Amino acid sequence: MRALRFSRSIPRYAAAAVAGRVVPGFGARVGPLQLAEVDEPELPGPDWRRIRPRLAGICGSDLSTIDGKSSRYFEPIVSFPFIPGHEIVADAEDGGRVVVEPVLNCFPRGIDPPCSFCAAGLTGSCQNLRLGRLEPGLQTGYCADTGGGWSTALVAHESQLHPVPDDMTDEAAVMVEPAACAVHAARRPVAAEPPSSVVVLGAGTVGLCTIAAVRRHLRPETLVASAKHPEQRKLAVELGADIVVEPGEVRRAVRRLSRSPMVGDSVGDGAQLVFDC
Repeated sequence: MRALRFSRSIPRYAAAAVAGRVVPGFGARVGPLQLAEVDEPELPGPDWRRIRPRLAGICGSDLSTIDGKSSRYFEPIVSFPFIPGHEIVADAEDGGRVVVEPVLNCFPRGIDPPCSFCAAGLTGSCQNLRLGRLEPGLQTGYCADTGGGWSTALVAHESQLHPVPDDMTDEAAVMVEPAACAVHAARRPVAAEPPSSVVVLGAGTVGLCTIAAVRRHLRPETLVASAKHPEQRKLAVELGADIVVEPGEVRRAVRRLSRSPMVGDSVGDGAQLVFDC
């Protein structure tokens, strides 16, 4: 099959880091990511399925990796070579479309009993990302055994697969993973009453999803968002932000909103919740 494969190469990664600083995105041309013909990954067990991507997103973490900007702390929970792509809508071999819940927690890894986090349903905080029947990997798209969405086929554990409704387009379905991250954050229990104000830092894909999720689930009196670009500012307002400011103006905006003095790096007591996206 054809895939965009990221290999472990310190010289190429260093070259990508230098090139990416000169021209953003140029690191991909000289870095470890290459189009290759590779074997389809083997099924790790009977509870695994082979799927074939229809669309796969490009996450900020993917961009940082291929442009030589990701932190080396990440390396212990990655196995090489890996095929990026964890925002995926795919065709299942038994019919129908699915989206992938990418975290490779205790259940895909066949670890029994699961860690305390997985047992409590907090699989995103799994403590066993290097153990079990799989090579190390935080999630699909960073594990050598599973493959990833930037290919024509990969494998996923049945617990990772969620059916897509017939009336949902592929373009909407591929947004399920980043949107789910935002909804999860917005629905975490914080207080019985809606917060008086919420600040969302950043208006990229996850930031915009968070704005929509906060407006829908938290219903704050005032939602402040920071955005760099005109189109981001426009979308932030459409998705529920009441106040949209430049990134450097967040503290000033919150100080005005809360009528409180700014002390050091604090944004003031009036900002009850801050989402850094």
